[in-house]
Amino acid sequence: MAATNDRTVTVFGGTGFLGRRIVRHLRAGGIPVRIATRHPDRGHRLFGPDDPQLQSVGANIRDERSVADALAGAYGVVNAVSLYVEHEEETFHSVHVDAAQRVATQALRADVNRLIHISGIGADAASQSLYIRKRGEGELAVRAAFVEALIIRPAVMFGPDDAFLATILKLLRQLPIYPMFGRGRTRLQPAYVEDVAEAIGRTMQRVETPSTIFEFGGPRV
Repeated sequence: MAATNDRTVTVFGGTGFLGRRIVRHLRAGGIPVRIATRHPDRGHRLFGPDDPQLQSVGANIRDERSVADALAGAYGVVNAVSLYVEHEEETFHSVHVDAAQRVATQALRADVNRLIHISGIGADAASQSLYIRKRGEGELAVRAAFVEALIIRPAVMFGPDDAFLATILKLLRQLPIYPMFGRGRTRLQPAYVEDVAEAIGRTMQRVETPSTIFEFGGPRV
């Protein structure tokens, strides 16, 4: 697959809650984008067919050949694929560890210049939480495969159509009582999804960014 030019960025999960906003910010910065998704028709519906610098291609991060094809000729890659509820073969390990490592390995083989891996705030391979532990293991797997990878850890993100805070607010409006998880002591520092996407776009455009971990949180706890 030929790239549109030598600065094309492949975005895995480019039709998701965060991913589609990353795509828009990259395009706003003049960067050609290749959306790699299991449902390329969704990319066409979201962004339309009129942008010659925007491709939507079929790809499955569980398939090595598929990942390699989506990365061919790319300058950079953003892995924005995530999973919040396990379902059959779609597990936290298969998505956040195995698939993340697959993308990183193929990115190295494709001579990609820059890899941005989207993880999560508090990622820790020693955590008792399965989700947080697999996020942490995924970071280690990515770094082992692609040493110069940039790790992005967003806090809980909010925005139109988010699946977490918007749902809680809806329930708070409708229910007479609402359970307080963790004795009500759990504190969040929500980040606006557009701000996170813009920061990722800027990170991709920077001439030189050393391998590091960025944690993105909102202005208030």
